[in-house]
Amino acid sequence: MFYILRRANGEIFTLQRGGVSYIAVWAEEQDVRRSKSANPDLMVYVLAPADERVLRRWFGDRPLRFFLVDGRDPDLRTGREISPEEVFGQVVLPKAA
Repeated sequence: MFYILRRANGEIFTLQRGGVSYIAVWAEEQDVRRSKSANPDLMVYVLAPADERVLRRWFGDRPLRFFLVDGRDPDLRTGREISPEEVFGQVVLPKAA
């Protein structure tokens, strides 16, 4: 399970990397706490599971792009892009030819 940060109004915390907006996700709750303690501006956000329905409601039909924040570094600049399939645990099957 992956975690995101949400504000009381539903706003999802996103990061900008190379001009692209990503939904920040964390693999562990303690990783989120570490990031929040090192980044006071995140204190207005609460931890929530990365739920596809919630994210689709907020972002609509826009493609969902995710950035897995490195749990060892609370800086928010280290990590990697991951696919929606990794986040939601879905296996994408190739289309028949």
